[in-house]
Amino acid sequence: MKNPFEKENNSGLIAAIIIGGVTAAALAYLFLTEDGEETLATLKHKVKDIAKDIASGVVSDKTGISKKTIKKAADVILK
Repeated sequence: MKNPFEKENNSGLIAAIIIGGVTAAALAYLFLTEDGEETLATLKHKVKDIAKDIASGVVSDKTGISKKTIKKAADVILK
């Protein structure tokens, strides 16, 4: 039988609440302020560039086509 006087470890719950609060504040800043809109646009651009770089590296390794050529093709396709 479980001891009713034994304290439970709630550190995981407390950490999750803190992380959730910080995440909510960051998202509110990004979506509700003018500076946040600019930051969000910059982040989207950087994420696209990183994704193209990773994808072109994988395709280049598998096909032997140069990474630069694949990036140019990806730019044309995504526009």
